[in-house]
Amino acid sequence: MAINIGNGLGNQASIGKNDRLQKTTESTDNQTGQTVSSKETLAEDTVQLSGAAQVLKDQEAKISSLPVIDMDKVERIKQEIASGEYKIDTQKLASNMQHIDALFS
Repeated sequence: MAINIGNGLGNQASIGKNDRLQKTTESTDNQTGQTVSSKETLAEDTVQLSGAAQVLKDQEAKISSLPVIDMDKVERIKQEIASGEYKIDTQKLASNMQHIDALFS
């Protein structure tokens, strides 16, 4: 992909996607009197996800494959609440809360 600079502000007509900036400099080492040469090359940018970001990405992929709402389960829970039969397993709830808290600690 090339970028055209049509306003005449630059010396180059276009810049390619994979072009790299190269710079060669020479200087004299004051202590030894020798000429020192260095060359700089800028490579392409890269991105690396942190461990937490990778976990979130994996979870997002799992969630996107699930159905949006399990309507059968919603109706069953509504009926259990209405009839007074819905029971909360407090031990399971506390365990799940600890597990979630551990993910962010």
